[in-house]
Amino acid sequence: MVLNSESFLPWIHKQVMNMGESKILIVEDEAITGMDIRRSLSEMGYLVVGIATTGEQAVQKAVELQPDLILMDIMLAGKMNGIEAAEEIKKQLRIPVVYLSAYSDDSFLSKAKLTEPFGYILKPFRELELKTTIEMALYKNAMEHALRISEATTRVLLNATNDILFLADTNGRLLAANESLAHEAKKSVHDLTGTNISELVSQGIFSPHMAGWSVNITHKKPEHFEEEFRGGWFDTTVYPILNPEENVVLFAVYIRNISSSKKIEEQNRHNEEFFRSLIEDTSDIIAILNKDGTLRHESPSVNRALGYAADELVNKPLFSIIPDDDVAAAQAIFSDILKSPGMVRPIRLRLNRKDGTICVMEGIISNLDGNPVIDGIVLNGWVKQG
Repeated sequence: MVLNSESFLPWIHKQVMNMGESKILIVEDEAITGMDIRRSLSEMGYLVVGIATTGEQAVQKAVELQPDLILMDIMLAGKMNGIEAAEEIKKQLRIPVVYLSAYSDDSFLSKAKLTEPFGYILKPFRELELKTTIEMALYKNAMEHALRISEATTRVLLNATNDILFLADTNGRLLAANESLAHEAKKSVHDLTGTNISELVSQGIFSPHMAGWSVNITHKKPEHFEEEFRGGWFDTTVYPILNPEENVVLFAVYIRNISSSKKIEEQNRHNEEFFRSLIEDTSDIIAILNKDGTLRHESPSVNRALGYAADELVNKPLFSIIPDDDVAAAQAIFSDILKSPGMVRPIRLRLNRKDGTICVMEGIISNLDGNPVIDGIVLNGWVKQG
């Protein structure tokens, strides 16, 4: 779960273009060598913000001057050598360090590596070598900065929802997870990362299907499903992540608890069945309209009064069975009642029968939009010969 690298290309490009303006701190205890390096860097277009001659000065000036890069001699006068100074700077700041040294034996290199330097130049060095190393160090630092922004943004996005989000490899190892999953697992995100998804399945937190075990990786397409699990309903989408060779290497999984919406759907279904049973035996015409004027339900009496077959008018506009001369007035009434939820008003409509004759319906029209049982516009009336 990382951001598309293209999102950071403009930012990285700006950093690279500004490398010539970068501020550099020189740490060198030999005055002549320090001045030579300063001259070379100035000719290259860099800004030398200072020269430190001891490790202690290097730490102090790094904090004060906040350079973009430090050229650090390893052997320094004073109690702190360059490696120790770099280690202390690393603890406090994120400033790339390039070592300058006349020593190339393994003992120095091993100690230097522990501080994760951005370069190592052996003395004496050529200006071209120095410039290349500095540019690469600044570029690498810009890339790492972009990656830190990406990772921080990813963490924010992961935790911006109460739904469960996680990233796993094809072996089921969790590579990233959000706080919602950590809460379900009763672990911290740190402790959860690196464990196998099978542990969450065995603990009853996920079903095997929700863990992505049944996903066919050869399809290389997201798989979406709803599943009843632990007495609730869950909406899960598994997104395969492909490498440049178009092979699935990771899975991003999104899980939402939809138990509440499922209960509402079930209640609505029961409400519809209940209301339908109420209107089936009535002699009055009862119809439920959607807000666009189409009929959603009608009582069987519509068939008896108007001659249309059962459900023949369902999903058709009410205005289609109103004589043309009356449509505008009927639409005005319907539009007016839509403006006022709960509104009830008398209505008189002329209606076209199936056989082409016209009858008159008198009754009431009610705006019950949003009502948990009806949720629509109700037309209730009786037919008189027109």
